[in-house]
Amino acid sequence: WTYDGTLSMVEADEGDGWLVEWSPANIHPALGEGEHLARTREVPERAPILDSAGQPLSVGRPARIIGLEPRAVTDLNLVKAAFQQQLGIDPAAIDEALNAPGVQPDHFVTITTVDRARYDQVAPVIYPLPGTRFRDTFLRGGPTPEFAAHLLGSFGEITAERRDELGEPYRVGDMVGLSGLEGRFETDLAGTPSSSIQVIGADDAVVEEVHRFEGRAPQPLRTTIDPAVQAAVEAALGTTTQPTAVVVVDSKSNVRAVAARPIGEFNRAVGGEYPPGSTFKVVTTAALLGQGVTPDTPVECAQTTNAGGRQFRNFERSSLGVVPFGLAFAQSCNTAFITAAAEVPDADLVAAADSFGFNTTYTIGLDTAGGSFPAPADATEHAAATIGQGRVTASPLHMATVAGTVIDGTWEPPVLLPDLPTEAPPAPTTLAAGTSDTLMGLMRRVVAEGSGTRAAVPGVDIAGKTGTAEFGTGDPPPTHAWFIGIRGDLAVAVLVEGGGVGGQVAAPIAGSILAGLPG
Repeated sequence: WTYDGTLSMVEADEGDGWLVEWSPANIHPALGEGEHLARTREVPERAPILDSAGQPLSVGRPARIIGLEPRAVTDLNLVKAAFQQQLGIDPAAIDEALNAPGVQPDHFVTITTVDRARYDQVAPVIYPLPGTRFRDTFLRGGPTPEFAAHLLGSFGEITAERRDELGEPYRVGDMVGLSGLEGRFETDLAGTPSSSIQVIGADDAVVEEVHRFEGRAPQPLRTTIDPAVQAAVEAALGTTTQPTAVVVVDSKSNVRAVAARPIGEFNRAVGGEYPPGSTFKVVTTAALLGQGVTPDTPVECAQTTNAGGRQFRNFERSSLGVVPFGLAFAQSCNTAFITAAAEVPDADLVAAADSFGFNTTYTIGLDTAGGSFPAPADATEHAAATIGQGRVTASPLHMATVAGTVIDGTWEPPVLLPDLPTEAPPAPTTLAAGTSDTLMGLMRRVVAEGSGTRAAVPGVDIAGKTGTAEFGTGDPPPTHAWFIGIRGDLAVAVLVEGGGVGGQVAAPIAGSILAGLPG
């Protein structure tokens, strides 16, 4: 870029996202002896992710980038083993990073970025290993590494793969969103750098700014998350590493909290699809109420029942005999539901599911799964569907909206980003008059006297429904533990993958969350 008296064209670096040609006359009437052109790059301050009150959800925390210098590594297998044990990093990921295109023996190859507190824990093992290298940085996120981690996403030094995704004007060394909202809305939160072309004199002083390229200002991202509700969820989950998902919504389906464990895996809370098991009986009950069933209607809770040639049974082969429907609901009797719903037309079951948002497509701005209720193909599928098995699936996010529907009788698609434009969002659906009141009373009985008593909290009005959803193979097959619950204007869904019995495993978690909610 130095003018030597013969320059006829200057070409700006494509690596900064712009390409422009200038003649000397366009740049400056005359570049004096020793003068040269220089380029500036001004990266704007990243915009925050905001909570429902407009306050920043993310804070900056000191962190360390942990990397490797290939030529200094003396025992790669030892490094891989230590990184896997201390940091949970797959050895294949280390091979991929070291063998990425362009990596040179003397490069700093980023492997991971961790909080300073986490670094201090692993440093005694990691730091002494030959070839390990470290850089100070900062991480964006909640007040703790776990706080809404899947939702907010990770933030760190750009990877080669991420740079390929984002394109110009990103450079090696830039700090970017890597996952979650930070990743999905990177270009909105980061904006784009501004640049200028300057004439620099022989004394390195700026003689003139020839041209300026204005970048795009960063834009904050507003969410519906309530930090107090999120904190209650995080406190209830604690340090568990079992695959778990929690979503809290209000009666209008505004998402107030989202959490998933383990942290390093996919966001099963909003993107997972699972059989909902007996939590779906809330939907089936709405269909039964439309057929004239009441909480006092006698139903038979036998040990087993046959539907289309398949035997269905209750949990632990229990039976109650002939009992009021309200008791069968409270105790989550499979056979009573299958028998009572046997004559409900498939179309009415589908309509009931649709009224709770099943078979509806929506997104909250991240990879989102809703609920699916295919029309049963035969009597066996009809029976399985009434208890949330067969081909019925739902995400924890969707089941939270099912519970939220009971609060006011209207299902609405969940909302996380209220300013996110959507094309033709799904229309709300309204339950038949009186249905939500009856469902609320039945769900209170579940917690007071039925299968969900472990969700009960003294002095707190909690309604809910347990679920123990079979999946896979085996005799008996493994089960997911579910609980959906309501307190006031808030509804929660808890899923523990492969956790066993909903009333024993998911219900206590839900009770802890609901007890810890503000107000």
